[in-house]
Amino acid sequence: MSVISLFDELDLPLSQPDLPLSRPRPAAAPRDSGLRARVRMGWRIARLATHLAGGCSRVALLYPLVSERTQRKMRARWSRQLLAVLGVELQARGPLPRPGQLLVSNHISWVDVFVINAISPLSFVCKDDVRGWPVIGWLVARNHTVFIRRASRSSAAEVRDRLVASLSCGRSVMVFPEGTTSDGRNVLPFRAALFQAAIDAGRAVKPVRLRYTDHRGEHSDAAPYIDDTSFWQSICMLARAPRTVARVELLPAVPTHGLTRQTLAEVTHGLVSRTDRS
Repeated sequence: MSVISLFDELDLPLSQPDLPLSRPRPAAAPRDSGLRARVRMGWRIARLATHLAGGCSRVALLYPLVSERTQRKMRARWSRQLLAVLGVELQARGPLPRPGQLLVSNHISWVDVFVINAISPLSFVCKDDVRGWPVIGWLVARNHTVFIRRASRSSAAEVRDRLVASLSCGRSVMVFPEGTTSDGRNVLPFRAALFQAAIDAGRAVKPVRLRYTDHRGEHSDAAPYIDDTSFWQSICMLARAPRTVARVELLPAVPTHGLTRQTLAEVTHGLVSRTDRS
């Protein structure tokens, strides 16, 4: 079952590749009152708790009984519902990833994983810290996530070997080569190490560009998970925001034949960091 045919079966509400990513917006509404924002946040967090509980139950009870294909469909549907609960609208364009590609993207928020899973469920490489996050960490660990220990050369080598095996058997994997999150205004330099997995497996690298905007169509300050912001504070900021739009551009794949990992890192970084965003 290819990723593309799976995507078609899920009937995901994506914008067409030839349509502009942004739409004309009505005039900005007056700033929400503090009371309205607090009520919105409380309602969304209550729904989020229910949604997380349901996700844990599905993973614990249903995952062992169904095929990996069905797990992917469940993961995509659950991720779309999670975004809706948090008030995040998904807009995407560009060619979908083919089986066995290494996807590389800029990294803005913990929500990035669920944004991509809502479009095309695949495996991710995450820092080991995520495993300890309440509930979310448990769910992520049971959805084909590869964890990497920062500043550990042996861990990086193990992860690379696992990526080569996954890519070689046609399973797509996504990495965030910046190594950390940013506010989304600029793209940090890409670290080259994990690009070697695509070279060793003889698979293409597919760049992905992420951006979050607010209800006025401007850069979102609620989405970035950066600096000293705690996980709980990040959830509250998203839940409090009137509307957040996750904009995803799936860029054409870059063949790896004859390229070094450093060259791949530089080329894909240039594609993802281009400033002519619509």
